[in-house]
Amino acid sequence: MKIKAQFGVGFFLIFFGALFYQGTSSATFFGEVKTGLQNISTDRYGYSLFVPPDYTLGRKWPLVVALHDEGELGEDYIKLWTATAKEHGVIVFCPTYGETHRPTAPVEQDSRILRLKHEIETQYEIDPTHVLVVGFGYGGHYAFYLGLRYPKEFTAIASVGNALKGDLKNLFSPSFAEAHRLPVLILIDHEKEISDSPETLKELKVFEDKGYPIELVEAEASSDPKNLSTNSYILEWFDQISAQREQDFGKSSASVIQQFFEWMDNLLQNR
Repeated sequence: MKIKAQFGVGFFLIFFGALFYQGTSSATFFGEVKTGLQNISTDRYGYSLFVPPDYTLGRKWPLVVALHDEGELGEDYIKLWTATAKEHGVIVFCPTYGETHRPTAPVEQDSRILRLKHEIETQYEIDPTHVLVVGFGYGGHYAFYLGLRYPKEFTAIASVGNALKGDLKNLFSPSFAEAHRLPVLILIDHEKEISDSPETLKELKVFEDKGYPIELVEAEASSDPKNLSTNSYILEWFDQISAQREQDFGKSSASVIQQFFEWMDNLLQNR
């Protein structure tokens, strides 16, 4: 577990400019491809999507699945991502989701989010080796759960806030296969948020002992949703970690034992 240096606040002007950005579309050989900010109502919850205005076919684009805090909406949370996503050239998907407080896995909710993710992957050219699940507050806890339960869907996990604290912690299950142990970034305002919680420290040690690369970063004002430097830091980390995972797992074939572990993970995922 690592505690890294603080980083600054900044970027507020960019944030307010992003609030007024509206979607457009660009013509391609396959027809109109919508870009910009889109709020889509396909069911009772709906979702929001941001596609950089310079989106073009012929290259693969990173995808960020960003989960809002409890009681908020995807259409609000995505406004905090548009400027950073445009700068870094990533597509951001922010689903609005309902309550996940329950003693059993919120499988129906999970399935809906993954189904929408798959639809986006058919509409846009997404790089499957660059898919981040990230969340703010309770959304970070839910993102950690999703990354653990469905590791083949994502490349990395990031949480703004204590990802291990919440009612889904009893559903956390480490993967057997090395390729399924996704790297994790946890941003907190103060180290004491973790160090003063023996239960959280115990959980972190369990995952680190299982081989999960976890970075715990003390980041100034990370709990302020308008602090856009937080999202920029996350995307810079994600870019580096994705390149490393592609180097580690992209070319080499898994050993027989690792293939068996992957089979075990898939079996448990459907439990």
